[in-house]
Amino acid sequence: MRKPLDLLSIAAMAVTVLAFAATAPLTAVATSPALVMAAGRNVLGFLTLGPLVLWRRRAQLTALLTRRSMRRPLAYSVLAGTCLAAHFATFMPSTRLTSVAMATALVSTQPVWQAVISAAQGERIAPRAWLGLAVAVAGAAVAGGGDYGNGGKALLGDLLALLGAIALAAYTAFSARARTHIGTPVHSVICSLVCSLELIIVCLATGTGGPRLDGRTVLALLGLLVLPQLLGLVSLNFSLGRAPATVVSVALLMEAPLAAFIAWAAMGQVPSGTAWLGLAMITGGVTVVVVGDARAGRGAVAALPDEATGNPAVDALPIITLDRTAIDELHGAIFATAHAGRHAEAARTARALHTTAVRGHGLGSPQAIHWTEVRAVLARIADDPALACELWLSAAHFRLGLRGADHNPAEVRACLDRALHEWSRVKDNAAISELARPLLLLYGSVADHRPEAAEAIRRRLRRRGINSPAIPA
Repeated sequence: MRKPLDLLSIAAMAVTVLAFAATAPLTAVATSPALVMAAGRNVLGFLTLGPLVLWRRRAQLTALLTRRSMRRPLAYSVLAGTCLAAHFATFMPSTRLTSVAMATALVSTQPVWQAVISAAQGERIAPRAWLGLAVAVAGAAVAGGGDYGNGGKALLGDLLALLGAIALAAYTAFSARARTHIGTPVHSVICSLVCSLELIIVCLATGTGGPRLDGRTVLALLGLLVLPQLLGLVSLNFSLGRAPATVVSVALLMEAPLAAFIAWAAMGQVPSGTAWLGLAMITGGVTVVVVGDARAGRGAVAALPDEATGNPAVDALPIITLDRTAIDELHGAIFATAHAGRHAEAARTARALHTTAVRGHGLGSPQAIHWTEVRAVLARIADDPALACELWLSAAHFRLGLRGADHNPAEVRACLDRALHEWSRVKDNAAISELARPLLLLYGSVADHRPEAAEAIRRRLRRRGINSPAIPA
């Protein structure tokens, strides 16, 4: 059983939802054009942290701009920033054309379009996710039908909000590709800079006037900076560190009804009866997609590959950020070397850095664990699942022993789940047997996480004709 959510986790999720729900009402209530508000929000966000990050990560930025091998990852970051600009350029104007409730609900369909993009890239999507997609799209049609009767302006707003959701899904897809080689802080700053510049260009090209800095607009801009841009992201990351990702994702779906309540209380907006039905269908459909995606991730446990049928394990695993040390700028070069096929060279570099971290900080230090995780990723790129599993198990073991601020249960679970996924890809019976015992022991040490894992491991051992190791109670 999972541990019940504590009050701090619930409070953090509530702050996150409230901060994000304020976006549409704040945009709608300002007097400046929505495109100007979008540009202003992103420019302020970039100026708040961007220059500091660029200065501290200048070595990585130099490598990113000068190395031929980094051109493709840089292009992915720029494309992600362009998609982010498209999201703001469509979603924020939509709040002026349709109701806040409709705009927020339609843009929350991003997980649905994320599933469509994943399917287009060849990933297998669970049938329940397709069902959720159909319900959400039908809900958008029902809600939009009510706006059709209110005139083309509201319907255009609905369409813009929907395009904003698709653009946000594309941003996520391009970001996932870029972060294979680029550290998250630098990628985020590149996206923010590209987004800000492109929104300014759009404002100039369309003849959109400058900001009308009256009291309402200034307060709205400050609110957009403090609430969704800063407070929302901080509380979201805090929530993800303490609560299951599925719970957080479903909680975020409360953004639409909360935004509708704020718009009703502050602006007197009341959606029609048809719109409420459509909004309920959208929220229900997106919930099915989000929960279905989480269950697909658990499929790596419950549906380990059956060698008789060749069914692959689902590769939907938690993301571990690998750029938390002072030598973040080395990651791009190491992973570029690995992706170029020079696996031995990349592995030697990572081993040397791991040895240096062990000598300087200790075997179980966060610095040494970091390079163990890098080596595990390199082993996966080199298609050596046994070594990758062994390294993820080592990282999970040492992370479990960390204390104080360094201890993060979410990272322990992530390491363990990646170890299980790599173990599911191992074909050699001797390696499968050897790795099964530490895998079972570690899952037993994290008793509240995926209790079905032990039976899934033993089931695979039985299929392979391997005796299950004896594990002390």
